[in-house]
Amino acid sequence: MAWWVINEWLLEDLRGANGAERQRQAVGFLSKLVKRCDGIVVVIESAWWRKAFDLMKRSDDPAVREVSKFLHQQVLLDSQKCRLLSQENLCPLPCALRQVVKPDDWYLVQAYLTAKADAIITTDESLKEVLSSHNLPVLLRDEVVEGN
Repeated sequence: MAWWVINEWLLEDLRGANGAERQRQAVGFLSKLVKRCDGIVVVIESAWWRKAFDLMKRSDDPAVREVSKFLHQQVLLDSQKCRLLSQENLCPLPCALRQVVKPDDWYLVQAYLTAKADAIITTDESLKEVLSSHNLPVLLRDEVVEGN
């Protein structure tokens, strides 16, 4: 089992904001995550958390509502698939990382460190470059969803 910290690309893709193909790939990624018994790490009240719940509440598109329902029921509500962390319990971000990581991304790195996750999955190439230079494992979205 692998634990992943995923930034907001997943929610934007599921919403269809990046086109139908990326939406299809994101749904495939989630389906494979469930089948492989992998899980995600989510920080409660983070930007990711808020977008996940907005996805469910604000969509008029039936396909997006269905995808959101799958995300919530099969992943977020399953403790075997989702490790929830509170903001108060996140380990502090080391100074070396605080200086080079954008503040909006601090919670992702803190979640990774706190949960001892396997990697962070992002679309942000500069974040990957910065974290990789500090020996933190980072995968780009296209490396994990291609071929779904």
